[in-house]
Amino acid sequence: MRTLHALQREMLVLVADYGDPCGQDIRRELEEYHDATIQSEQLYHHLDSLCERGFVEKQHADGRTNAYVLTDEGQRWLDQQKHWVEMHT
Repeated sequence: MRTLHALQREMLVLVADYGDPCGQDIRRELEEYHDATIQSEQLYHHLDSLCERGFVEKQHADGRTNAYVLTDEGQRWLDQQKHWVEMHT
């Protein structure tokens, strides 16, 4: 299974859970969970990486806003991750 940074794993879970969230939706959830500020550069670097790896697609939602959509490959990765965690807990 391909390795993801912890923040990327969390982002992938949020994209799957929210169904096409924008970057700011993802940022809000991560900041609340971590009780820390997530810098724009960090946020979009990891989202772009998920797109480049084929786990997420970026789609234009409106004007300047992008929505992030989970791909089949992203869903497979999440399913494998869930299975691995269940085997080891």
